Amino acid sequence: MAQSGAVVMVVDDDSTNRELMQTVLTKSGYRVVEASSGAQALRAIAAAPPDVLLLDVRMGDMSGYEVCAQLKGNPATSAIPVIIFTAFEDESERANALKAGADAFISRMEGWQMMVAKIAELLS
Repeated sequence: MAQSGAVVMVVDDDSTNRELMQTVLTKSGYRVVEASSGAQALRAIAAAPPDVLLLDVRMGDMSGYEVCAQLKGNPATSAIPVIIFTAFEDESERANALKAGADAFISRMEGWQMMVAKIAELLS
């Protein structure tokens, strides 16, 4: 079950995807903040770090991998769990996520339940 009041930041340039994740995560007991770009996410995280970060891979300004690598390379943000949640599911994408320092890689094909379960696991 959700850690009460835990904040999950959803970073995706697709507003429909953000809305879907917001709905699923809110129903699962999380507070959700959103960012529509990597740069916006980095600014928001500097101001108020979330408990978990859900990152899409392909975004306009910078990839989810770049955002993840920046966060993991900064001592102030390196402990924030990062989940790459993407439509891509090949092994090279999974390898890129791990190389960037992501704590988990979940394909959208694996489903919302898997995403929610992984968030709970990373927060426990």
